[in-house]
Amino acid sequence: MQIVIGILLLVVGVALPMGMLLWLSARLGRKPALAPLQVGLMLAFNGVAPVSLVTLGLGLVSQRVWAAPWIRTAALASGLAATLLLIGLVIARVAAPQRGDDG
Repeated sequence: MQIVIGILLLVVGVALPMGMLLWLSARLGRKPALAPLQVGLMLAFNGVAPVSLVTLGLGLVSQRVWAAPWIRTAALASGLAATLLLIGLVIARVAAPQRGDDG
């Protein structure tokens, strides 16, 4: 079961950046526009989250890889950074002024 979860994490880690960029390109064409802070946080999250998912997936697939201290450190650091960026995105979303569509 551990190997299956690891493979799923690898697949999600590879597909997430592509899917998020497609979503973001569609979202930028709609009103109200995203704030520059939100776009920056999303792009940063898009860069950090796949690193976390892929390193964790590799660690679950191969115990030999997980034994390397730099893999555990990379997985922990990127996971923490992704979590902080996600919290920042939520805070930026709540703090963003609600603008009506003045068409």
